[in-house]
Amino acid sequence: MAQSAMEAIDTCPAKPSGPGNPWLAYAALYRDPLGYLTRAARKHGDIVHLKIGRKSDFLLNHPDLVRAALLDHENLRRCVHRPLRRVLGTGLLTCRGERHKKQRALLQTMFNRERIVALGDVMVDQITRWTDRWRDGDTVDVAEEMTDLAISISGKALFNVDFGSKAAELRNALVTVLQATRFKNLALASKQFEKLSLPSHRRFARAAEKLDAEIRAMIAERRKGACEDPDLLSVMVRLHKQSRKGITDQKIRDQMLTFFMVGNETPATGLMWTWYLLSENPDVATKLHNEVDQVLGDRLPSGQDLDRLRYTRMVFAESMRLYPPVWLMTRRAVRDVKINGFVIRSGSYVHVSPFVTHRDARYFPEPERFDPERWTPEAAAARPKFSYFPFGGGSLQCIGEGFAWMQGVLTIATLARRWRMRLVPGHRIELDPHITLRSRYGMPVILERRK
Repeated sequence: MAQSAMEAIDTCPAKPSGPGNPWLAYAALYRDPLGYLTRAARKHGDIVHLKIGRKSDFLLNHPDLVRAALLDHENLRRCVHRPLRRVLGTGLLTCRGERHKKQRALLQTMFNRERIVALGDVMVDQITRWTDRWRDGDTVDVAEEMTDLAISISGKALFNVDFGSKAAELRNALVTVLQATRFKNLALASKQFEKLSLPSHRRFARAAEKLDAEIRAMIAERRKGACEDPDLLSVMVRLHKQSRKGITDQKIRDQMLTFFMVGNETPATGLMWTWYLLSENPDVATKLHNEVDQVLGDRLPSGQDLDRLRYTRMVFAESMRLYPPVWLMTRRAVRDVKINGFVIRSGSYVHVSPFVTHRDARYFPEPERFDPERWTPEAAAARPKFSYFPFGGGSLQCIGEGFAWMQGVLTIATLARRWRMRLVPGHRIELDPHITLRSRYGMPVILERRK
């Protein structure tokens, strides 16, 4: 089905074109990967042949091609950055085929809607506890604050652990590990380069060891006694006791570390950009505050409010359109694949970019404008499904998508009840693509308490 979908796109050229000199292309991609890919897509169309250095890659931009690339697991396999593979082991993000299918089925029950809604109160409790120390007029870096908050939420909701003062320490370790996925670092990386004893490599190793030790300590503690709430860690430990051959201690560690790293970074990044966009668009912020006041009054939100906080959800959706946390998804062809008559050879890399496609004027008029009204049910239904894919698609779609939506909407609503955030005047915003789309110089905001 996926291959036939590829062949059906008649808007794409039979032989994809692309930028010329491969070494100049490499230099341009290194300097500005987001700008380079966006310009290439706008100039060369829905299939772009990226001749970069010695490599031959392809960028797919049409929603039907994006769908095909994300759903064709037989011919195209997900790629995970080598530094992350070393840290994460064989968790849900890094495993493939039948192993991935079995792991996902095992974990899926923990992420059904009923379970996620039930976690709403846990999330809100962590949000209010974390932000009770905020004061009117304070300047905080919401890049750091949202990461610390995400760590606190996932700790309690997924592992029933209160990280407390450890959150900042764990955030520093997480950021250090993710620094290895910074695009400019990956562009220079090789197996030989990674073997060098460099300060950055030693920092990476220490941070990875810190995260590993924390997860293993959680597993050991859980073995000492049962947890009243059936959280993710309890489920994994129980299954380990029932079938030692199937789920080893190492596999529990790999799974928990995967959820800790990816499950924190994605919503934290999305929320950071949301506060930036609300600061820059006060009319949208006013409408958001009006909805929060109307729906909640003087009370805190809960998971039951998710469907009532419609504009809040639209704000988060539009934020992830402009600044998708995961900005690039890569597949490797394991056999020759035909796309609209053009053969992509085995070993080539195929990329789809939410950042590029989400800013395509064919699907989002005035694509640079922040407009949550794009996400009314009628407007969203009128667009092709894979014109918007912040969480991927198919059987590899993020298993925690529902959790991330709940966390995003409840965090925005809880904080918007009490606070406005204004970007520090003159602060420089520069996109810094890692595995997620970060802000190179953080995101300092001035807190203004709402009257």
